[in-house]
Amino acid sequence: MHSGPLRGRSEPIGRALAVVRGASRYGVGGIISVCGPPGVGKTAVLSEICRQAERTGLRVAAGKCDRIGQVQLGAPVIALLRSGRDPLLTGESYKRIVRLAGEPLLLVEAVADELESLAADGPLLIAVDDVHWVDRVSRFVLRGVIARMIGLPVVWVLSTREDGLDTEFLGHDDATGVQELRLAPLTLSDLTTIAQDRLGRIPDQRLRGYLDAIGGNPLLAVQIIDNVARAAARGESDTVPVEFTAAIAAGLARLTERARELVQIVAVAVRPVPVRDLVALSTSLPGEGLAQPLAEALESGLVCAEADTLMCRHDLVRDAIYACIPKAYARSLHQICANYYLTEAAEPLIAAFHAREAARPGDLASAVTMISAAESLVVANADGAGELAALAFRTVRPDQPEWLGLGRRCLSVLSRTQHSAEAIAVADLILARLEDDNVIGEVETQAAQSLWLGGRITDLVARTERVLRNRALLPVVTARLRAAAALAQTRLSSGCDAIRVSETVLAQARTVDDRDAISLALQAAGEAAKNDARHLSALGHFRELRALGGDSCLAEEIIELQFLDRYDHAQALLDQGRNDRRTATESVRPSLSCAEMWLYFHLGRLDEADAAARALSELGRQLGNTAHTLDALMVRVAVALLHGDVEIASRHMRLADGLIKVEDTTRRSVVAVMRGWLTAGHGDFSEALDTWRPVLDGAGESFSYWPLWPCWTGLFFKVGNAFSDVEFAITATDIAELAAARNPGVASFEGMALNLRGRIKDDLDLIARSSQVLARSPRPLLRAGGAESYGRALLAAGDRTAGLVQLDRAWDEYHRMGAWANRSEIQRVMREAGTHRAKWPSATPQSPTGWAALTSAERRIAALIGAGHTNKSAAAELGISVNTVGTHLRSVFAKLGIQSRVQLANSLHDDLAT
Repeated sequence: MHSGPLRGRSEPIGRALAVVRGASRYGVGGIISVCGPPGVGKTAVLSEICRQAERTGLRVAAGKCDRIGQVQLGAPVIALLRSGRDPLLTGESYKRIVRLAGEPLLLVEAVADELESLAADGPLLIAVDDVHWVDRVSRFVLRGVIARMIGLPVVWVLSTREDGLDTEFLGHDDATGVQELRLAPLTLSDLTTIAQDRLGRIPDQRLRGYLDAIGGNPLLAVQIIDNVARAAARGESDTVPVEFTAAIAAGLARLTERARELVQIVAVAVRPVPVRDLVALSTSLPGEGLAQPLAEALESGLVCAEADTLMCRHDLVRDAIYACIPKAYARSLHQICANYYLTEAAEPLIAAFHAREAARPGDLASAVTMISAAESLVVANADGAGELAALAFRTVRPDQPEWLGLGRRCLSVLSRTQHSAEAIAVADLILARLEDDNVIGEVETQAAQSLWLGGRITDLVARTERVLRNRALLPVVTARLRAAAALAQTRLSSGCDAIRVSETVLAQARTVDDRDAISLALQAAGEAAKNDARHLSALGHFRELRALGGDSCLAEEIIELQFLDRYDHAQALLDQGRNDRRTATESVRPSLSCAEMWLYFHLGRLDEADAAARALSELGRQLGNTAHTLDALMVRVAVALLHGDVEIASRHMRLADGLIKVEDTTRRSVVAVMRGWLTAGHGDFSEALDTWRPVLDGAGESFSYWPLWPCWTGLFFKVGNAFSDVEFAITATDIAELAAARNPGVASFEGMALNLRGRIKDDLDLIARSSQVLARSPRPLLRAGGAESYGRALLAAGDRTAGLVQLDRAWDEYHRMGAWANRSEIQRVMREAGTHRAKWPSATPQSPTGWAALTSAERRIAALIGAGHTNKSAAAELGISVNTVGTHLRSVFAKLGIQSRVQLANSLHDDLAT
């Protein structure tokens, strides 16, 4: 019996090989999606593509996802790096990658760096089979790495049972085009040819009848053909069934008891089982007597061997075998596997999969296994950890002695993974059965974290106060609860009240010397000071929190440095945080990206800010984390409005509307500020002011820092003044002066306060002084605003020459940062003053494609990549993140209509020559 060539797939394989040739000859990468129903031959097609690619000269690495791999995170992607006869990575490099399995963000960067370096030496083909079973980390890594590989000669071949790969899987909308190979059932002629290949003869009419009945499924066809061949080899009549499951059941029934148990263990294990593990997982297989049942199992064709491991020939074979196993026996095998992988093999993730399959109400052993695995998954797979913790809690019964201890472990995992609703539900069930006041207090403290993250601020205050009332609590428990309540008050109380409360609870936490209480109190104190625009004080609190090991607030520290005009220090801390493995967790790294995005925006690097915002949105989508998506959308709204593109700003604002929670007062004020600006951009000043009034009313005693930002107070004044609403303009001025008083010596705050007061009083000397102060600000938008207002005031005073000098300064600042809307307004004022500048751009619309369409940031990226830089070296050269480089690069490729970095280099050369 022999297999022969792959029949009936010449057309899809031909299309795939066209992509392979593009990588080999022209350096063009691509994505091939092989999709279709189970058993249609996806694995065979993927294997044939790999075989042909190797013959073409590509280095090939292949991996496979499976059900159990969904808990062993990152395994399919990591394993393929050492697969095949010519592994992509050396042993040392592979070990380094393996150590990053628990840190997905660093894992993406490490894998991308390795593949980018390898692709520079020659084209690669990366194949991943059965991505419908992909785990969350592997999915995240594939998204991130595919995005980083744009323009490189890397071909991705991904097979899936789904309808195909979409932009949600790829992680971005403008990825390289996907070549979709949707496999159809084979024709009877193809199946007949396969039978002739494998049997060495033309199949008879009876066999052709069976092949005609299976609906063109090649796996079922091969199973039937092999059944015929084995029966013929034994000189017996074949038992070819029409139903595939019946065929598997018949094959299983013919085995001896020990061989059958071996096959059943392999089916229950899901993934390949090392032969050495079979004895430990069996209830009857003796070590010395394994050879005979092993040979019998292999001869049956139900399982196959590869590198000293056993596996089912196909998922459909595995499912059919599993369906034949009595349910009670299957659960007992799962429990044996769970115990073995937890205690002997030290693989808690695999143990968790089996514990989940075995779990029934009251099964304490399975519950303990699941929560142990959940605790190890908190950082790498927050969603999976939360699901396991929730299931573990549902498995154990309240009347079991271990219920309380295990329940609190589940609550801790659910809180840390931000499964807020489930955490609160678990906490309530635990609290309903507690009598000890201090334990109640500890559980309420754990619940407080979930209530805070879930935006249930009012509930958080009510619950903590209820526990604190009339209870003889230990000082440590009291300090934690009061700190949690103080954190909630930063969203409910005015700035000064929140500061007073947080400082009091911080002193109490220091007295009891409890780390958790101090951390909560410091976070509350930092949030309260920030909301009250007391940024030096907030910086001190966040710094102390980081010294306690609280890297989760590193981004807040960087933001506070920006408020204080210390952008060089903010950049240094950002660089340090980006390279520090301790800050690379899912909860911290997006915060750093958010801080970087705001830094770009404040420094007038609008292209970088918009690209960073797009990258942050992608990162949030990849991680399933929307915590910073709103900030990203607000930056995109602001950049679009500064560019003068109101429609794009409107589109981003519509996306932001669905992200606001009812109790999230701070976020609602953020959106109100931006919506008012957008409304003013549409020309409706009256509605803009109405949108802003609730934000400005009582801003000095606010629980949000947004109304106190210098850039927004200037905007409030500008619109209020344009609509001749003097009262509104005075309110904006008062707010600016309040913020300046709370941040003495900070040019951005002091200059804006002087500027608005000078304009409201029509005091030319005060406006001139404000322009001098704002000239020291690191923020070009504020510098330009100071020069613009001074120039307008000089024109109004009749000093045309000096006024035009100041307006020229403002024009230059707006031009450098790309604030086209502000720049156009300056040009209008200068024209009305009777002047024109040669440097002003013509009215010719900019081309949407070609080199003329690239922004300055995109040109810098294109020049570096075209000169041979990698994404990482380009990022280091420009002082931006690798994600931002990738975002810019995709835009460059789209505007230039190219697909490879070789084409980019050629296009760059042609552009320079022109």
